[in-house]
Amino acid sequence: MERFVRLGLIAAAVGGALLACGALFALLPPHYANFSDQVVTGRYALSSGLRLLGAVAMTWGLIALYLRQADRAGSLGLVAVIFCLANMLLQGGWMFADLFVAPSFARAAPDILNGHAPARLSAGFLVAWFANSSFLLLAVATFRARVLPVASGMALLVAGVVTLIPLPMDGPAYEVVIGLAMVVAGTRGRLNRVVSTDILNSANPGARAWPWGSGRESRLSGDL
Repeated sequence: MERFVRLGLIAAAVGGALLACGALFALLPPHYANFSDQVVTGRYALSSGLRLLGAVAMTWGLIALYLRQADRAGSLGLVAVIFCLANMLLQGGWMFADLFVAPSFARAAPDILNGHAPARLSAGFLVAWFANSSFLLLAVATFRARVLPVASGMALLVAGVVTLIPLPMDGPAYEVVIGLAMVVAGTRGRLNRVVSTDILNSANPGARAWPWGSGRESRLSGDL
């Protein structure tokens, strides 16, 4: 389990980087007047593939972030990670559709991609968009648990808040912010574990560090 968590924190950072890079590709010129023209390009396929891989890795990473503090996160942490996993399911479905479904729609029903989608489909995308706010719950649970460093909690807070704030930028730019936030959350979570374990070992060489950040390690890591 310890290896699963350790590798999962790496996956959170790698997944966030993949998501940010994939979304960044979608922001680069040339820009197309119709979305149906964009989805059939090789660059959009690369962008969607990177985003999908990033979402899969981030799912593992979110589980690891929760397990890292599970003993102290309580019921709120459990509810938060469940909502986050449901959110990643929706995001993964969205990105899968971008990669494999949208090109077919571009040929058979381009109007759906160009802003004339049925009400049910539009509602589904809206739900998926606001589901990113589930990161807010995990951020609150992280702050309360005081196991992961403050930087990890702040990164999760940014990832949850950004989708609720109307910003003068295209949709992929939000994914860049979320991806970079996950890089910070995973990286700081992993570095924190190494530092706190080293501190414990130097203070008491015969002691065994708690693997889930409880007890003395939690108090030390909360200050990092």
